[in-house]
Amino acid sequence: MKYKDIVYNIKTKNFDKIYLLYGREHYLIDNTIKLFKESLNESMIDFNLDIIDGKEITLEQLLSSIETLPFMDERKIVIVKDFELLTKAKKKNFSDKEEKTLAEHLENIPDTTILVFTVYGEIDKRKSIVNRISKNGIVYNCEKISDMELFKWSKKKFSENNIMIENAQIMYFIESTGYKDKNNEFTLSDIDNEIKKISSFAGTNTQVTNEIIDRLSQKKIENDIFKLIDYIGDKNSQSAIKILNDMINEGESVLGIFAMINRQFKTVLQVKELLNKGLNNKSISEKLKTSLFIVNKSIKISKNFTESMIIDMLNYILESDYKIKNGLMRDTLAIEMLVSKYCQRRVS
Repeated sequence: MKYKDIVYNIKTKNFDKIYLLYGREHYLIDNTIKLFKESLNESMIDFNLDIIDGKEITLEQLLSSIETLPFMDERKIVIVKDFELLTKAKKKNFSDKEEKTLAEHLENIPDTTILVFTVYGEIDKRKSIVNRISKNGIVYNCEKISDMELFKWSKKKFSENNIMIENAQIMYFIESTGYKDKNNEFTLSDIDNEIKKISSFAGTNTQVTNEIIDRLSQKKIENDIFKLIDYIGDKNSQSAIKILNDMINEGESVLGIFAMINRQFKTVLQVKELLNKGLNNKSISEKLKTSLFIVNKSIKISKNFTESMIIDMLNYILESDYKIKNGLMRDTLAIEMLVSKYCQRRVS
């Protein structure tokens, strides 16, 4: 079964009893959850939709949710996110006996309940419960979509934003993201953000050209992030603030900048660890499945930042992310404070 078939069946309310959606394309998983929600009577959704943290749920709580009848609707939907019994993680809330009990219970899900498991990553296909779900429902790996599906999806997204763009430029945009490269970590969520950024920059009256795409491309942004980090490492606050303002003026969100800085410094820590184990640059590139360029840049960055500084910065970003999302701090102030704080610190 293809993803579009799952979407069609949900929209037409031709449900399977059990679903297991997993993989790196979180966008597809979240979109499916959205469709399940939309299939319910909106006025009764609080009674008929359970969204459960799979790392915390117990057997008794899960069975209770599954067995509860819907209220003034045809069905109830139970969504269990990152269920511990589906991954390689150590079991915390389920004994072997309880795992077997649940697996047997999956054979007799009430006709009024749709049970949906989601895992944002890989599952352990050796688990008996995975096989039981596959036997009684749908198991789907939300991986990278095909070239044609990506083109149609991107075209639709540009259209939804009322953007003037030709097919040739859509193809050029897709190529610029590197999504089709199997080792590239770019996801549909990233592409959606890039489309929004281009749409915001171009507006409804400007034809999107290759030049505009190049100006806002992920490769350029990555280079800007490297420059920003280099300036911070060199204690050059003036240049750091300038490139930061340029990125924001070109449509990059502060949270997006934080995410890229966070990702880069995590790579720096991984590279430093592997260097200490005696691996050379090429071996590190192969082990981390990243380009040699990124590895070389990470080694250069590591000379200006101690491990304690990097961890301190990662904690600052995490704290700032929370404050911004909860309205406790203005996003531009948070990132300007980051530049100011770490341009003053010295490597000891």
